[in-house]
Amino acid sequence: MLGKFVARMRKMDWDKPAARIGAFASRHQDSALRVLFVVGLGLVVMLVHREVFAFIANRRQFAAPPIKTAVAPKWSNSQGQELVKIDGAGRSIFDPKLVEEVGKKFENCPWVRRVTAVERVFPDRLLIKFEYRRAHVAVRRENGYVLVDRDGVRLPGVYPLPPLCDRSVQVTGVASLPPEPGQPWKDEALNAAVAMADYIPGNSLLSRLAVKEIDVANFAGRQDPRKSELSLVTSNGCQIAWGRTSTTSKFGDLSTEEKMENLREVLAVYPDLNGLKRVTLYFRGSRSVEPTDNYVQTPPTPSRQPRVR
Repeated sequence: MLGKFVARMRKMDWDKPAARIGAFASRHQDSALRVLFVVGLGLVVMLVHREVFAFIANRRQFAAPPIKTAVAPKWSNSQGQELVKIDGAGRSIFDPKLVEEVGKKFENCPWVRRVTAVERVFPDRLLIKFEYRRAHVAVRRENGYVLVDRDGVRLPGVYPLPPLCDRSVQVTGVASLPPEPGQPWKDEALNAAVAMADYIPGNSLLSRLAVKEIDVANFAGRQDPRKSELSLVTSNGCQIAWGRTSTTSKFGDLSTEEKMENLREVLAVYPDLNGLKRVTLYFRGSRSVEPTDNYVQTPPTPSRQPRVR
């Protein structure tokens, strides 16, 4: 078999295949040379780039300075400052791990909600962009006010006076101790108070009454199960007994709409709750009010009815 194959190969005319191969090579010679040139140039550029990058990365003038900065928003008046310190002074700003480490350090700061960018600035600077956490609600404690953001994360510092927060109403009566700054304050009473603080601005009646305080000292009936679990204190000192919250409500409890209807009926007799010490809203068909000791009620003037033609 092998002998026959060799004999056939000898009898073949190899001139035509050789001519075809030569013609193909001549037609594509220029293209092949271009490809080889581009590939060779790419290899040279890559090697030169690596050498130049290594040269620049090791130069002292491109070494990042040590990072040590106090982080706190302007509104805090430098209270609760957090120190961000990054070791490894003298590292090149071109160190591929430096940007990631700087970003993580700032993200671990209790004041920082998120880092949006860490940029290299030629020749030896880093530009860090981040978003501060905002004070959402102030919680009154015996030693001052503790702040939480909208996610319930405790912010640094204890303040003698509450700074400006997203919600003007203050929270009192939270029994649990505050966590470390940057940690979520896991307390159902606080969650209920924050939910109420978020509800008030969208309610015209409660906004008109200028509620200044939310008291959750009796949340879940821990002091007295027969009394209101959440109370609102208005700017004129009237206490609105709200009853149970949505998280602790039981079958038969009044809905938020029914409580607001009770409040609306009380306001029809006592505008802005003037002269009242306490209002109870959570009884069905009953709106219990407790006037102040020196209050003298003036009967309201009946409104004029429109004439019917």
